[in-house]
Amino acid sequence: MASSLYKSKTVQLIKCFCGCSDMTVEEVQRIYTLTNSVQQTLLDSDARRLLHRFLELNRSGDKSEVEQYLDIYEKCVEYLQEDQRTFTQDEIDELCDLGLPYDLEQDLTRRARNGQRTEINLGLNRIQGKCRNKIEESGSFKDFRNAILAKMRNVPK
Repeated sequence: MASSLYKSKTVQLIKCFCGCSDMTVEEVQRIYTLTNSVQQTLLDSDARRLLHRFLELNRSGDKSEVEQYLDIYEKCVEYLQEDQRTFTQDEIDELCDLGLPYDLEQDLTRRARNGQRTEINLGLNRIQGKCRNKIEESGSFKDFRNAILAKMRNVPK
């Protein structure tokens, strides 16, 4: 009798772009909806991870500028979450190694000398905004959105 309470439900899974993991159709649809806004996509860690995988797979040679901006954005997310950690020149150097533009490096260095975490966070947020804009300006984000749509169209109804 108890077994009649459980209805068998088949869950359809879709492979990630690189085939490393499976995602439910609902999860792919959720991420696709997020891609209406670059901001919303970047705020969601799963969507960011999927964008990263997409960019890696479409890379030919060195990392693209969009990948570098995404790496910088993600490093800023990490630094913003570590509110109690002391922010030093090492963190700025790490961002520079990822490709941080000179003007943003100078701004963040000035803010870090001040030593106040709110100023540093404002600088990190400014960097994220610049990265978001560069990602949005690129054709890669539109390609990412179209690739998700193509995956959803291949799902049997």
